[in-house]
Amino acid sequence: MSELDFSAVLAIGIHDMKNSLNRVLSAVDALSGCECGKDEQESLAQLQYEARRMKDNLTLLLTIYRHDHGMYEPNFAETNVFELLEDAWLNNKPMTEHCKLSFVIDCDEQLIWTLDDYLVTSLIENVLTNTIKYTRGAIRLSAREDGNWLCLSVDDDGAGFPAGMLGRRRLRDSAEPDAKLGSTGLGLHFCALVAERHRRSDGSCGFIELSNAGSLGGGHFELKLPALG
Repeated sequence: MSELDFSAVLAIGIHDMKNSLNRVLSAVDALSGCECGKDEQESLAQLQYEARRMKDNLTLLLTIYRHDHGMYEPNFAETNVFELLEDAWLNNKPMTEHCKLSFVIDCDEQLIWTLDDYLVTSLIENVLTNTIKYTRGAIRLSAREDGNWLCLSVDDDGAGFPAGMLGRRRLRDSAEPDAKLGSTGLGLHFCALVAERHRRSDGSCGFIELSNAGSLGGGHFELKLPALG
């Protein structure tokens, strides 16, 4: 009898759980459109946030597994960056409204960039989920073209990133799990992975930057992707 490949079983389980959470989120989204009291609306918003957070984490785990086992093939295509950011905002709109957060998108509506839509969308969703948790009252999502690079950033007016998280740009800089902070380091590892998947033929690839000198006075997360081709 062959040995059980637990990592493969776990990956299949994660995929199944992610599909179940998608159905839960669809049901909650439908309920949020119904008339109900303030307390019920707050409970639904919190449920949406927690379910989306679990779905984001499962997406990270599954993508990292596929990458490590050579099972993920990037799908690069020309993408409207403003629409990508707008979709991320709409997905998080119930929770930002519940928390009374101001949300601004600063991006040319005609900005087109070649990227892996699935990976970059998953990254933005993960960063926004964490930003909502730690910001005080404002979030700014922006993107701009800087020569041969796309600079996509998320700013907030919170307390900023812990010192131990600053300066990380690539996979080799990924954080180790920190039990005291309740951090697995998974989010940053995933973000660096997504960035480095965007690689030019000359070897240059994307990277991330974290600082506490953002436009809103709090944390500043930036994803930089090279022009491909």
